[in-house]
Amino acid sequence: MEPELAGFMRQYLNVEMAFSSMERLKTTIGRSNPVWGDDLRRWFTQLFEGRDLTRGEYCELTWVEFGTDEEMYAYLEKIHAFLFLDQGEFPLPPD
Repeated sequence: MEPELAGFMRQYLNVEMAFSSMERLKTTIGRSNPVWGDDLRRWFTQLFEGRDLTRGEYCELTWVEFGTDEEMYAYLEKIHAFLFLDQGEFPLPPD
C-alpha cells in the first residue's frame, strides 16, 4: 500500500474523522486539489487490485475494527464510490 494512502486513512478515516467532515473532504478532493484527488483515486485502485491491506493494519491506522477483511474492503469501496463516483452518502464505519 502506498504510504500516502496510509497517511490519508490515518488522518481522514480514523474513528473520529470518519463520522464528520466527509462532505468537506469530497469538495476538497474534487475542487480545491484535483491533483491530490487523482493521486488518491490511483492509490485506492492499487489497493483494490492488490488487496494488500488487512483489517488489523487498517485498525492500527484508524482505530476502526472490522470483523473480516471483506467487510473492510466493502466499506472502502463505498468510500471510494462516495468520493469519486458521487454514489450514496459517506458510509459510517462499524461501531
